[in-house]
Amino acid sequence: KKKAFINKKNAVSFHLVHRSQKDPLAADETAPQHVLLPTGKVEVEKRKEEQRKFGVFFDDNYDYLQHLREASQPAELVSAPRSRRDAQTKPAEDEEDMEEEDVSVP
Repeated sequence: KKKAFINKKNAVSFHLVHRSQKDPLAADETAPQHVLLPTGKVEVEKRKEEQRKFGVFFDDNYDYLQHLREASQPAELVSAPRSRRDAQTKPAEDEEDMEEEDVSVP
């Protein structure tokens, strides 16, 4: 068997990103516009483990946990008071129902 070219356990990965505007070399014309940013392999593994706890088993790089938030307080349902329009239409509907009940069919 052939020896692997890259040892994946000890390998370091990088992302090529634009240089920060706060970087002192950003104004330097001779400095490259892009820099290598080391990826957080451990962070990715922790995030995937956390996602598995919540039942997210997708194998992509999207962070689904950003949509979850903790409930700081229990939710409380507050019912709205009846509007005048609803109060006026309800008795009329009840009267119609009564009229239908009074009619007898031979």
